[in-house]
Amino acid sequence: MSSSFVSKAMVAAIAATAFYVGPINSVGAQDLEITDNRNVSVRDRVRPGYDAVGMRAGAFTVFPEASVTGTFDDNIYATDTNTESDFITTLAARLSASSNWSRHSLNLRAGLAQKLYADNNDEDRLDWDVGADGRLDLTRDTNVTGGVSYAELSEDRGAPNAIGLAAEPTEYSLLEGNAALNHRFNRVTTRLGATYSDYDYDTVPLTGGGALNQDFRDREEYTQFLRLGYDVSPDTNVYVQGTINQREYDQKPPVVALNRDSDGYAVVGGADFRLTNLAQGGVFVGYQSQDYDDPTLPEIDSIAFGANVDWFVTPLTTIRFEAASSIQETIAAGASGYTDSSVGFRVDHELMRNVIVGASAGFANQDFEGIARDDDIVRAGLGVDYLLNRNFSIRLGYDYTDRDSSVAGLDYSRNEVGLTLSAGL
Repeated sequence: MSSSFVSKAMVAAIAATAFYVGPINSVGAQDLEITDNRNVSVRDRVRPGYDAVGMRAGAFTVFPEASVTGTFDDNIYATDTNTESDFITTLAARLSASSNWSRHSLNLRAGLAQKLYADNNDEDRLDWDVGADGRLDLTRDTNVTGGVSYAELSEDRGAPNAIGLAAEPTEYSLLEGNAALNHRFNRVTTRLGATYSDYDYDTVPLTGGGALNQDFRDREEYTQFLRLGYDVSPDTNVYVQGTINQREYDQKPPVVALNRDSDGYAVVGGADFRLTNLAQGGVFVGYQSQDYDDPTLPEIDSIAFGANVDWFVTPLTTIRFEAASSIQETIAAGASGYTDSSVGFRVDHELMRNVIVGASAGFANQDFEGIARDDDIVRAGLGVDYLLNRNFSIRLGYDYTDRDSSVAGLDYSRNEVGLTLSAGL
């Protein structure tokens, strides 16, 4: 259960993992290339005696983790009326390994999460994922980065495309890959790359009997991008980036009524920066568009923007500002897609060396193109983390979600309270 808030992954790679060259997302910028540890956020800083040290395995360091979470959810189906509450036990485990090489790098990971509902067993689900990413250093100024992952996931009941009459959560698989070539010409930085995503949705049983074959949602997404940057100073890189994408659905007319294939592009400009000892992160703004093959589906045009900035209010307090805008796919009849725009912030305070308290709040708007549906989502959260030692920690958290939709019956509010015990080596 997370207390942070940010919308789709369009801006996730902009500055959240700042200060190294890493993979890029569909529209956002590459991760920051500036290397410095003068300022580290409250949650990211090293805590000797409370951080897991991992286990050496040849040229790798392995980090095993496990957790058990008990959560009370007062609206498990995310409905406007006739809400149903339940207690959920989540058993999770994750294993990651990072190379210790002087050149190049390789990271491996695998994880799973089993959710068990006390009263509504049809909601039980098992999600899991495996993946790898790495960097190949060709020269001092040139490297190749890339990654691949596969996941079996379940769609949240409150998701924009959730099937209202589904008797169980929708399950789907996601295969992703990315690769990029990075080169530096003195102060000029360049990045050329591509990403690939393959979505495969399972048939879902319906309330009252029958089943819905969801092959009409299966699709592949391709993205290609080029970024040109310039180091204005050792602390600031400004850039422009162009991105194009192709979204291809497996099923097309006459098998389905609409051809949802589309092509899109985005052009953005931004900066990755560190402002003395006060703040660091990245921001960008530009324009994005998605054009659909079916003439009955209107084109979507909107402002593209994103931000992920850490403000170091004091050595013990960090405020993170986040913003994102992206064009997403939909299965809503008559709609071509929707623009997902969000803003939010998170405050973390180190109450003691091993006690961290946090609060977050965010707002998102999902505007569907072609139909009269407009959703406003408000999220807020509170949490406290107690680090017992380098192997064990406890987290108590509360999350609130509220969706106000222009379509009758799609409103809902949800309160979740959870307690997590985590262990790691």
